Amino acid sequence: MILEMLTVGPFQENCYVIGDEESGVGVIVDPGDEAARISLAVEQTGLEIGRILLTHAHVDHIGAVAALVDEYACPVLAHREAELMLQQAPTQAMMMGMRFGRVPSLDGYIEDEEVVAVGGLRLRALFTPGHAPGHLALHVEDEEIVLSGDALFAGSVGRVDLPGGSMEVLMRSIEERLLALPDETRVYSGHGPPTTIGEEREHNPFLKEGGLF
Repeated sequence: MILEMLTVGPFQENCYVIGDEESGVGVIVDPGDEAARISLAVEQTGLEIGRILLTHAHVDHIGAVAALVDEYACPVLAHREAELMLQQAPTQAMMMGMRFGRVPSLDGYIEDEEVVAVGGLRLRALFTPGHAPGHLALHVEDEEIVLSGDALFAGSVGRVDLPGGSMEVLMRSIEERLLALPDETRVYSGHGPPTTIGEEREHNPFLKEGGLF
């Protein structure tokens, strides 16, 4: 498996390029900004990008989508409940004192437990709302990794003060979907460094304060 993490844009968002070495097929997950830099990283991997996948549609995760669609002529997929927030990208940006360019559209939906094939890789979608409507994590069981989006971070959890956020729902998502994964599962988040499920189960103060343990 090829896995490249690029931290992009003013929000220091983590974009991922994931691919299957044998087939040469890849996807881009959450291209938040710096499309040219992401394209260069893709070129260095030698992967053929077949899709763009979104864990959710907050503005810091989607800023480079339109440019990369132009580059790779590939479909954009997310959970159906993320679509309204995607359409509201200019309003999201304005609330943060920013401007947003061309709003991308979704070409298809990813359902809970759906498996997205990337060559020989299998990315299983885990519906994990609470931080944002339609939030998904992507679990690659054979590689013991999960892309947790903004649900779970190293030592923290996603904010819930934006539209559609709920701490109760987020904690339930983390407990039922993410902490159900094996402790050795490596967690690649939307912001910050990688961690593991075991590390967060044992030491994440937000999970303890949330009453999970």
